[in-house]
Amino acid sequence: MSRRTSPDAPASRRPGVAAALPNHLASHWPRVLRLLASVLCPALAMAAGPEEPWRSMGEPGIQVIYARGREETARSALDAARATTDRTARELGLARPRPIAVVLHPTHAGFARAAGIRRRDLVVGIAVAAGDTAHIDASGVLADVPTVVAHEVAHLLLVQATAGARLPRWFDEGYAEHASAPARWPARERLAEHQSRGRLFALSDLESDFPRGEAAASVAYDQSHALVAYILEHSPPGALPELTRRLRSGQAFPEALAESTGRRLADWDAAWRADFRGRFRWHSWVMAGAGATGILMAALCVLAFRAIRRRKEQLPE
Repeated sequence: MSRRTSPDAPASRRPGVAAALPNHLASHWPRVLRLLASVLCPALAMAAGPEEPWRSMGEPGIQVIYARGREETARSALDAARATTDRTARELGLARPRPIAVVLHPTHAGFARAAGIRRRDLVVGIAVAAGDTAHIDASGVLADVPTVVAHEVAHLLLVQATAGARLPRWFDEGYAEHASAPARWPARERLAEHQSRGRLFALSDLESDFPRGEAAASVAYDQSHALVAYILEHSPPGALPELTRRLRSGQAFPEALAESTGRRLADWDAAWRADFRGRFRWHSWVMAGAGATGILMAALCVLAFRAIRRRKEQLPE
């Protein structure tokens, strides 16, 4: 899981930094200060002298801050950030991305402290739009570090491309998933199972937040990824840069999507569901077949065990 913070967002999602905070963001100001401090403190530590534990590597437009001894992880993070920035900026129509920073916390506990979350929360990355900074759990225990870096960098560039416009949570997370990795077979299988049982989410349920439970959240991410990928695949050329341009100009997301792609959101959702159902219509039969095969194999094992026992009983003493 990841979280993104940006100036103009729902309180539960993206507390922001601005000259005057709206009332619904005021309660999140302490968290934003902690996040900004976690960016500034490593930089101050590095300036203090080589004996300090933080190091930095980078190139024009990207800085990676990491703990001493984690150079290999930092290099892979830098590669992921560079590749994602190049690809995503082109896709979004972002001509001049602002410089970004990626802070690699060597432990999940350290990441949780910097992000202001509980240690048991399964969050592995946070993108802070106010400072164009991504905080990453670089322990590698819960998730692949380059994939998380790509996900959070995509969040940052999406904020830049849309000038911090208010986005549905499903589009925000779905695009970051799209930018960080292709849809994998387990995710598609999980979606197919939920669709066969009528358990996919309505988009209104994913508008401002995702479910808290791990299993439900995984489905929400998978569904958002699949829908965004479908929209991008079937939209006319140049639709995504046009969408971001309209969002920058202040147009609301539903209208911007309809005018840039030629379809309303409800039509996109219905088309994706129908397409997905068609491609995975055999899933329920496969699951039923797998269950029947399991029962048959269990029965054969019982019969084989009994046959072996009878033969043993017939052996001479």
